[in-house]
Amino acid sequence: MAWQMTPGEVLDRFTSEEMIRVLAYQNLYGPVGPRRLDVLTARLGMDVAAPHMKKGRMPRLKDHLVQWSRPRKTGRELLEMVKSLQAGFETKGGQR
Repeated sequence: MAWQMTPGEVLDRFTSEEMIRVLAYQNLYGPVGPRRLDVLTARLGMDVAAPHMKKGRMPRLKDHLVQWSRPRKTGRELLEMVKSLQAGFETKGGQR
């Protein structure tokens, strides 16, 4: 689990000058912390997709950024959902 501070703790711990430097760094190089790798990977995805897009179109960061969330179902419930989806694909394709 990542360690996080509340906004009040951040304000108590860092000076205004340090906060300005962190914000300037984030504006230039992306977020500080665990989310940084997600943003860097999304930027790489944008660079890979750009040459393959229609002329005049540009990839967007949000299209390549993974949105992590906690599953609201148990592992068994998710497995059953995947099995039912797979069964639907197999019957529609006339395979079984």
